[in-house]
Amino acid sequence: MEILIVEDDFISRNLLKRMLMEMGHQVVETENGRQAWELLLKRPIYLVIADWMMPEMDGLELCRNIRRVAFDGYIYIVVLTSKDRRKDLMEVFQAGADDYIPKPFDPEELKARVSTGLRVVDLEARHKKMQNILLESRNKLRTVIDALQEEIIALDRDYTIVSVNKAFAQRLGVKAEEMIGQRCFDDDGETCVAHSSLLDLRPLVDAVFEKGSAQHLLYTYRDEQGAISYKQIEGLPITQQDQAGVAQALIVSKDITDDRRKTSEIITLNEKVQDIAAEVVAKNESLDSALKRLETTQAQMVQSEKMAIVGQLAAGVAHEINNPTGFVSLNLKTLGGYLDNLRALLAMHGELLRLLQLSPTAKGNEIEVKIKAIEAFEKEIDADFLLKDSQDLIRDCRDGTERIKKIVLDLKDFAHPGEEALQSTDINKGLESTLNVAHNELKFKATVQTELGAIPFVQGYPQQLNQVFMNILVNAAQAIESRGEIRIKTQKAGKGFVEVIISDTGCGIPEENISRIFDPFFTTKELGKGTGLGLNIANNIIKKHNGVIDVKSQVGQGTTFTIRLPAET
Repeated sequence: MEILIVEDDFISRNLLKRMLMEMGHQVVETENGRQAWELLLKRPIYLVIADWMMPEMDGLELCRNIRRVAFDGYIYIVVLTSKDRRKDLMEVFQAGADDYIPKPFDPEELKARVSTGLRVVDLEARHKKMQNILLESRNKLRTVIDALQEEIIALDRDYTIVSVNKAFAQRLGVKAEEMIGQRCFDDDGETCVAHSSLLDLRPLVDAVFEKGSAQHLLYTYRDEQGAISYKQIEGLPITQQDQAGVAQALIVSKDITDDRRKTSEIITLNEKVQDIAAEVVAKNESLDSALKRLETTQAQMVQSEKMAIVGQLAAGVAHEINNPTGFVSLNLKTLGGYLDNLRALLAMHGELLRLLQLSPTAKGNEIEVKIKAIEAFEKEIDADFLLKDSQDLIRDCRDGTERIKKIVLDLKDFAHPGEEALQSTDINKGLESTLNVAHNELKFKATVQTELGAIPFVQGYPQQLNQVFMNILVNAAQAIESRGEIRIKTQKAGKGFVEVIISDTGCGIPEENISRIFDPFFTTKELGKGTGLGLNIANNIIKKHNGVIDVKSQVGQGTTFTIRLPAET
């Protein structure tokens, strides 16, 4: 929230500014009422804190000026004053201020009074917004009513037309505004000649006013060709909060001749549909059973492929965990040695302290010997180095355990069976997790370059998407014979899509195999080194997310997989 400070005293102004900024507000400051008034005329600020006594224009004159002008929103004014007489405070409110803060002001009181002002400003803004919404809703309702084919007319208790829609007016051949204010029935209860096509609705209208409930009428007549036609007429009561009883009667007339004919046809069709439905139910039960078996098989295949990848990565993950475990163990051993030296040093200090406490008259040379022994031992063990290096060793241990924890959690998430809930998914986070699990598999084959852009989330299943990334990354590493490079890039693509681009400098895919790589059980790997399901499952997962996966490859130069997914709206 932007707040205007009007204060001629530099110290008070800066103190106020600092307090308000600490509360999280934006602050605009002026030195007197004239500057503040000129600023408000250019761009209104809806909460003003003004000192009373200022040169050129004081705080009360600023209040009066603000209240004389109709700004587009209410400006809440708080006056700062050291005056505390009742008469002075009454003058503050008479000038148009909403509140005051006595000087010197208390920070908590300032915070409370600013919060009150913000609530008032917010309520005024919400009230104005609600008024605009109601006005817009009324205009939309008028548009909707005029667009209806039903004929609608509203009458008050004197049978005067209050409202009428276009359908009703067009049937009479008049303009809707010409009917407003006219009476439907004369004093004798007869229908006015100008509105004879209303039929005899007087009893229906009277019943609505007397009973205060909806009334129904089915009117049967013959049209110009002599065919029987039907009109359904509804009389609806309209009440008002400030008025007892029914204020108006709303009459809605609809020609249902065609509806009744269609109803008869629908009844006949429904009888046929029921017979067909019985057959469909039986077939659906059979299909549901087959679908459940297919879903179970597919889930098992996905999990099997996932665990196959975990098996390939197991040795590498173990190595990734052993490395930090090793240096954590070594660091702890070193810290144990440091602790023994520091414990010995503390013991020597303790002996010196006991000597000083128990032998106040101890000889100076005896104390000096103890001190020199301590100094020599501190120099021998390099106590300053021990303390500094201990901190480094502890930090390294923490880093190592965090590394182990992250690897274990990422591997656990990746290998978890079943289908997690559909959720907002951070593609960049998923790629980082996958790279963490596959780090050892990749680092000996390729340098991994990442360029993760600022992309929106997608609605998806994170574990399944991570499996897609893992399949492609492991394939990329296996396609590199000696040493190469894997590049990962994420970016926005067009309107409402994100792209994940994974490229490698491996051996590439022959052109005749490009169209087959997503086929189930297709593989060019040696027997026992691939199931041929990895890319097929990856393709199915991307389709399940309403995305597409594309591949481009050149033998001897490498392969690029491009995954396009719809962004979350």
